[in-house]
Amino acid sequence: MNGSPPLVLVAVSVLLPLLYPLLATRRGWHRALRGALPLLPVPALLLAFQSAAPWTLELPWLLLGSTWMLDELRRSFLLLTALLWGVAGLYAVGYLGAQHVRRFCVFWGLTLSGNLGLVLAADIASFYAFFTLMTFAAYGLIVHVGSGRARFAGRVYLVMALCGEMAMLAGFLLAASTGDSLLLKDLNVGIAGSANSELMTALFIVGFGVKAGLPLLHFWLPLAHPVAPTPASAVLSGTMVKAGLLGWLLTLPVGEAGWFAWGQFLMLMGFAGALGAAVFGVRQRDPKTVLAWSSISQMGLLTVLAGATLAVPGQVSGLLPVIGVFVLHHGLAKGCLFLAVGLVLPAHRLLRWVVWLLLALPGLSLLGVPLTSGQFAKGVMKDALLGQPGLPLYGLLPLLLQATTLATLVLLVRYGWLLWQQLERGNIRATRWLGWMLAVLCSTVVFWYLPTVTAVMSA
Repeated sequence: MNGSPPLVLVAVSVLLPLLYPLLATRRGWHRALRGALPLLPVPALLLAFQSAAPWTLELPWLLLGSTWMLDELRRSFLLLTALLWGVAGLYAVGYLGAQHVRRFCVFWGLTLSGNLGLVLAADIASFYAFFTLMTFAAYGLIVHVGSGRARFAGRVYLVMALCGEMAMLAGFLLAASTGDSLLLKDLNVGIAGSANSELMTALFIVGFGVKAGLPLLHFWLPLAHPVAPTPASAVLSGTMVKAGLLGWLLTLPVGEAGWFAWGQFLMLMGFAGALGAAVFGVRQRDPKTVLAWSSISQMGLLTVLAGATLAVPGQVSGLLPVIGVFVLHHGLAKGCLFLAVGLVLPAHRLLRWVVWLLLALPGLSLLGVPLTSGQFAKGVMKDALLGQPGLPLYGLLPLLLQATTLATLVLLVRYGWLLWQQLERGNIRATRWLGWMLAVLCSTVVFWYLPTVTAVMSA
C-alpha cells in the first residue's frame, strides 16, 4: 500500500466524535450538542471518498505502536458507518426531547468514535481499544430511557459483551504471544502456524459472534433494539453488528488452507440464524423487535459469506468485495426501516401514500426486488456462492438461499403490519423527516455511486 493518507482528515475523523462529549460539560449547550450530531461523521465520509488508493499510516507513539489503514474492505465499512451515523444523527436532532440530551450525546459521540476507529485500526492494540470503546459506550445508548426494560436489556447486553470481550482479548493475547507481529494482516498466517490455532479460531468466532448476532450469542439483540432510542437502534443494527463481521474477516485465517471445517460451521450457523430468526421474529408485537430478529436473519447471510472465505481460501479476493456490497446494502436499508418507526404520518392523504411508498422501498430492497440495491447485492452474493462447487452444502445452496428470501418476506410483512397499526398522524420536527428521507435516498440512489459498488459493477 503506497498511498499517502490525508493525515489531518484521518485524525479529525476519529478525534472529532471522541472529543465532542466535552461540549456536554457546559450547561445550556443543548442546542449546540443536538445540532452537531449530523456533523460528527462528515470527516470520515470525506476520508472514504477522498482516498482513492489504499493507504497505511504508522503511529509509533500510540499505544504499542499503532498502524491505521484504509483498504477496499475497510472502505465499505467506513462508508456505511459515516453515511448511516450521519443521517441518524440528523434524525436525532428532531427526535431528542429536552431530557437527557447531554447523556445521549456523550454516549453517541464515544460510540461513533469507537465504531470509526475500529474500521481504520490495523493493529491488535488499536482495534481492541476502539472495539471496546464502542461496545461499552453503546450501553449508554441502550439504557438511555432509564425504564425497567431498558435497564434489563442493558444488563443482558453488558454480560454478553463482557463475555465477548474476554474471548477476543484471550484470542489476541494468544496471537500476540505466538507471532512476531501485532498487525491484523499477519494474524491469519500466525494462527495457521500456531499449536493453539483451533483455540484462537474458536475464541475469535465467539468473541466477535456476540456482536454479529451468531445463534446462541444473539440474545441481547431482540432486547436492546426495542428499548434504545430510534436513531440509536438504527446504528446498532446498521453498523455496529457489522463490526463483528469485520472482526472475523480481519482475525480469522481467511485465505489459508485447512479451515474447511470452521468454514462449514460458520455457514451452518449462518443459515440457522437466517431461517430461525424468522420463526421467532414473526411472533413479535413491536416493529423494532421484529427488525431486530430481521437483523439476526440478514447477519446470518453475511455469516455464510464469512464461512465461505474460510472454506474456499483460493476465492477470498472475489468474496470480500461481495461482502462489502452486501454490508452497504443491508446497513442502509435496515437503517431506513428502523428510523421509520419514529415517524408520524402527515394529515394529508396524498402525502401519507407518498410516505408509505418511501417506507416500502428499503423493504423491497431487502427482498431483492428488481431495480433495487438488494437485487444487485443478493445477485452478486448468489453468483459468488453458487460459483464455488467446493463449498459446504453446495447442493442445498439454491434451496437454502430461496428459504432465506422467504424468511425475509415473512419478517417484513409482519413489520409492515405492525407499523401500519402503530404509526399515528401528527407533526414532528422537520429534521426527523429529513434524516429519514436522506437515509432512503442513500439506500435507493446513492448506493449505486459508492466506490465499493462501482468497483464490483465494473469488475
